[in-house]
Amino acid sequence: MIDLSLFHFLRPQWFFALIPLLLLIWLMFFRKTGDRSWEAICDEKLLPHILIRGLSGTRHVSMALTATGGLLAIMALAGPVWEKLPQPIFTSQNALVIALDLTRSMDASDVSPSRLERARFKIRDILEQRDEGQTALLIYAGDAFVITPLTDDVETIKSQLNALTTNIMPASGNRAGIAIAKAVDLLKQAGMKRGDVLLITDEVNLDEAKERATGLRNQGYRLSIMGVGTQHGVPVPLPDGGFLKGKNGEIVIPVLDEAPLRQLSAAGGGKYIRLAKDDHDITLLTDYFTTSARGNEQISTELKTDVWREQGPWLVLCLLPLAALLFRRGYVFVLAFLLFPCPDAAYALDWDSLWLRKDQQGQRAMATRDYEKAAELFNDPAWKAAAQHRSGDYQAAVGVLEELGEVGNHYNRGNSLARMGRYQEAIAAYDKALAELPEHEDAKFNKELLEKELEQQQSQQQDQDQQQAQDQQQDEQQSQQEQDQWQDEQGSDTDQQQDNRQLQQEQDRQQGQDQQQAERDDSSAQDDEEQNQQRRMDEQEERQEDKRLDDRQIARLEEAKADEERQATEQWLRRIPDDPSGLLRKKFRYQYQQRNYQTEPNEQTW
Repeated sequence: MIDLSLFHFLRPQWFFALIPLLLLIWLMFFRKTGDRSWEAICDEKLLPHILIRGLSGTRHVSMALTATGGLLAIMALAGPVWEKLPQPIFTSQNALVIALDLTRSMDASDVSPSRLERARFKIRDILEQRDEGQTALLIYAGDAFVITPLTDDVETIKSQLNALTTNIMPASGNRAGIAIAKAVDLLKQAGMKRGDVLLITDEVNLDEAKERATGLRNQGYRLSIMGVGTQHGVPVPLPDGGFLKGKNGEIVIPVLDEAPLRQLSAAGGGKYIRLAKDDHDITLLTDYFTTSARGNEQISTELKTDVWREQGPWLVLCLLPLAALLFRRGYVFVLAFLLFPCPDAAYALDWDSLWLRKDQQGQRAMATRDYEKAAELFNDPAWKAAAQHRSGDYQAAVGVLEELGEVGNHYNRGNSLARMGRYQEAIAAYDKALAELPEHEDAKFNKELLEKELEQQQSQQQDQDQQQAQDQQQDEQQSQQEQDQWQDEQGSDTDQQQDNRQLQQEQDRQQGQDQQQAERDDSSAQDDEEQNQQRRMDEQEERQEDKRLDDRQIARLEEAKADEERQATEQWLRRIPDDPSGLLRKKFRYQYQQRNYQTEPNEQTW
């Protein structure tokens, strides 16, 4: 029974297609009157022999079939509905928090190449096999720290794995209980009523961790453990040589003690499994997490939504006879050539666009690390800015994020500005993020890091300015000395000229007394004059040579100054950390100092 009060069309905009349908019918009707032109020029008795008049009824049938078929197709596309169906809503509650042990014992090589390396490989395998749900990663030793909160972006977690080494931990110890408590906090913050925690370690302090595992189980979560290592163990090598030693100076040989690990996993209601050489352990854990999560989804999702039952497909059945006629006449092939004239047509259909929104296509491009394509596809400005930042187009990312609010956008804008070297603007962006969320630890850390960098740059600039001032003062002093020397030389030349004039006058007086003596004096005076001229020429050449030496000295000073600037730039670049673990090490040290934990009396020191 059709309830006419509920009858409507889901996509009424398709009725605009009636306009081209009516135009097509009008053109078909107009073609019918084309025979009258023959009646105007031919004799009436000849028309039966020229024209075939029996086709007028066929034309009427074609017009009627075209109108009927077009109307049925448009109505089917518009989506006629009048009945609702209940539809259940399913939400994924498959949440997993991975807690990785980063104590010094994880550097042991009884599992090749080391316990930590194999654990990282296993985490990567787990992430690759998780096709749904959210995953988080944290690390622990003397304290626990979050690498990534719960997210469905496993590529972000994978990118952090290589930076996880034992030397980034600010405190020694093996406090698995703190890691379990931190994992529970992550699940609660995400609103997960069900979830799994996977502890990857070689040993635990059962007295401390068992109470936390029991509390985790009482809150609806489960604790599973993957044991790493062997029962015989090997010494732990140190980066600077030698082996790890205990409090009394003995060499530490950590072994895999599975009994406490099994007891802890049983207290947490989960599963214990030892790390294997093949993928057997990963398959078991993944199936264990996924199967349980599906059961939880069936129980916990009780919400329902109303979905309309569309009746349009039934109208398509009426078009099948008409479609058969179109195939017979070849119209379908003509239509195919009209829609697809060539593979490179500008309006060819995009297969992905038929099934995925632009944002979904952008997320797929992000997953394949094609960030430039993702930036072009995304409509969501925050996602577009993230893709632009990862592709290295920091300026475009800043332009998009400037128009957005919220804490995360301010923080991301600060990161892009920092990448561009615009530290002052980056600090201002971090300040905006902290004004809205004062406990944003990443913004605090990045801001402090940039402020220290600016202080170092200013200190270097002041040193360079002082050095330039000293160099300029030395140049001025040297120039003054050269000027004084030149003035002294000029004064010496003036005295010499006066002596020459006096000598000439004395020669003139002697010439009047004794001509013969004058000739001899004349000859002697000429020799003296030539010697004086030669001496002045030599002095002038010496001054020119000194000037050339000064020019070379100035060039050497300028070259030395340029070398100093290059060395200063290289020293500043060398201060940038090369290892990806450096930033994490500083971040965790800062967080550990803020927490100010007290060391337990019997806590292990490695």
